[in-house]
Amino acid sequence: MVATCAITHATPASFVAHQPDRNMYEEIAADFLNTDIDLFIGGGRDHFNKRKDGRDLLAELKKKGYDTVSAIDSLRFAKGEKVAALLAEEHLPPMEMGRGDMLKSSTVFALDKLKKNKNGFFLVVEGSQIDWGGHDNNVPYIVSEMLDFDQTVGEVLKFAAADGETLVVITADHETGGMAVSGGDLEQGVVSGKFTTENHTAVMVPVFAYGPQAELFGGIMENTDFYFKFKQVLGLP
Repeated sequence: MVATCAITHATPASFVAHQPDRNMYEEIAADFLNTDIDLFIGGGRDHFNKRKDGRDLLAELKKKGYDTVSAIDSLRFAKGEKVAALLAEEHLPPMEMGRGDMLKSSTVFALDKLKKNKNGFFLVVEGSQIDWGGHDNNVPYIVSEMLDFDQTVGEVLKFAAADGETLVVITADHETGGMAVSGGDLEQGVVSGKFTTENHTAVMVPVFAYGPQAELFGGIMENTDFYFKFKQVLGLP
């Protein structure tokens, strides 16, 4: 998994954790010790090593064979089969505050690492802070995060096109802010937007798919259908 939020936040946590509340960050962090996930990159370091129960989950991850990384510049030196990269105490900073190409470079690193598995791999990449720009009704925040995510998707599509056996599915869990593009200037690179709320909406989100069995991901579907479609793609009962 790769995310620009704390790796214990809702979306990445849903692929690992078994807790009754999304805000149980320390309990969610402990669940990472109960899985065989090969690689996770994001923020949330404090939930692993500054805990109320005194456990040092980073030390425990090392005992389980993980290379632990705390800075994006050190990621390329992680040579172990398993990597736990916790690059911020909480969330990574927004693009506008200097995050750089963390999402793109981390995704490229993950693809290079995971492609060595002869059985293939399942990779989750989240542009986490697009949603936060919607909550803030902040157009520049959304635009900068979307551009960052778009460049990351571009790297994934390059990989999939060269590989020929990789399915790429791009979607969102919901829309936030009720945003509509109300104007802009292509030559100046300016986008104007308006919002109807600071919360999530029922606006349908698109799904784009590329690669083998991409035809399964089209039309209008419930978001819970993705679970069953991915099982079908993976040949699971």
